Amino acid sequence: MGKVLLDMAMSLDGYLARPHDEDGGLHNWYFSPAPKSAAVIEELINTSGVIVMGRRAYDIGDRYDGYVDNPYKVPHFVLTHNVPEKPAKGETSFTFVTEGIESILKQAKAAAGDKDVVIGGGADIAQQCLKAGLIDEIQIHLVPVLLCEGLRLFEHIGTESIELEQTRVIESTGVTHLKFRVVK
Repeated sequence: MGKVLLDMAMSLDGYLARPHDEDGGLHNWYFSPAPKSAAVIEELINTSGVIVMGRRAYDIGDRYDGYVDNPYKVPHFVLTHNVPEKPAKGETSFTFVTEGIESILKQAKAAAGDKDVVIGGGADIAQQCLKAGLIDEIQIHLVPVLLCEGLRLFEHIGTESIELEQTRVIESTGVTHLKFRVVK
């Protein structure tokens, strides 16, 4: 069975997006990757069995037709209170789950088989998973920019320390890829 991997691009000061969901340049490295970043992206594509995201991340991707040329040809599970009337454009398969974080991860793990379940969109769903102790690994694509305000990744995760073991650091153009194992 694969692991549950939290995979996010983040500014040096801990933000995933600017206040109105603007990217702030956090994903520039992804769309024209240097060779080291291309290898990280290829690894992620090859090891992902399912992508899990929150409704806000889904809506942002839909707004920009982000699922039309989606390189992740795996099922996508979306945690939401309200299922959209029509799915996003593109061939990406979406399953909308309304029963909570444990339910979505149970369904995602079953669909992923021996590949990874990747939490790939949304601070809220990432925070819920971290707080509940459901993450096995964290991969942060640390971008050298200070956004100074916006949506933080590591807020609202409780007051208990979460011990991490660094397993990899890859420096690339415009980003440093950090990987950690969550010590349980």
